Amino acid sequence: MSDGFQVVMSDLQEAATTFHAEAKTFLGIMPDACPALPDGGSGAFNESLSAVVDAACLLHLQIGGDMDDNGSKLQTAHDRYQHTEESLATLSQQISDPDQIR
Repeated sequence: MSDGFQVVMSDLQEAATTFHAEAKTFLGIMPDACPALPDGGSGAFNESLSAVVDAACLLHLQIGGDMDDNGSKLQTAHDRYQHTEESLATLSQQISDPDQIR
């Protein structure tokens, strides 16, 4: 196993953990449900205000979900690289000692 490759592996793991943690923090800054809105005195204004606030709430949830999804993708990349590294190490050992090939 290469020392240089281990740094990349630990960086991927750390990035995945950070993305998951920051997604949780980001989602926590707003309530799950949109807040109650004041009456603006006009039905048209109230509808517009409601549409804008609903869009902002949905966008917030989307951004938080995307951050968490990126953490999952980084974790998957880490896991695949780790599996590949282990497979290559096994193959290298088998090439060095053909009696180990199964």
